[in-house]
Amino acid sequence: MTADLQIPASPLLSDDTDLFYLLREFETAYRYAPTGGSSPIRAHMRIVRERIARIMKANPAMRSPEPSALPVATHLGRAFDNGEREPTEVFVRTAAKLAPRLRWEYGYENVRPTLARKYGYTDVLGPAGFIGCEDLVLGFVLFAPGCVYPSHRHDGITESYIVLSGAVSENDLGVFRPPSMIFNAAGTTHTIRTSSHEPALLAYAWTGTPEAIAGHTMKFTRTRRK
Repeated sequence: MTADLQIPASPLLSDDTDLFYLLREFETAYRYAPTGGSSPIRAHMRIVRERIARIMKANPAMRSPEPSALPVATHLGRAFDNGEREPTEVFVRTAAKLAPRLRWEYGYENVRPTLARKYGYTDVLGPAGFIGCEDLVLGFVLFAPGCVYPSHRHDGITESYIVLSGAVSENDLGVFRPPSMIFNAAGTTHTIRTSSHEPALLAYAWTGTPEAIAGHTMKFTRTRRK
């Protein structure tokens, strides 16, 4: 007689404590981030929290994207070090535990050489993340010092950033430092710049319909000038 082969099941979210606690940090950040009295920002934050809560209750099976690095990842250690001196310290420390597992990407087929050295993002939750989700994307974006992320827009997707370390400006309208939130309503055009001396690490959330998220994930936004 031969014993039945046992195929190990994929680990659940509750088994992956680093990711479980990272989702808790996203939920906390989107509960307490400053809103400046903005009703649209409060509504977006509530949607993010509700969708995170739904995922955590469902306790889905985890996926294992192949880790990959980009040139900008050489600045990640410095970004973490800076973030540990900010109000976002716990969020930053929790994110740092996942550093060896992260898959850094561009999201574009053709990237300008200057941008290729100074930018990268990694999804944690969403169609391409460790945790599958159709109507919410969570992750991190890392900018090297002196980066200019060109003007772009996200049709059908509401986007927000929480600054974890460093300082950035958007559309030259102000400077954002931890734990500031940057809010971009669907379809709004924005350009991001970083300081000349330090990298910037931002957490992000996208909300939208499954159709909008899926379409955007397939093509990601190509930088367009209007």
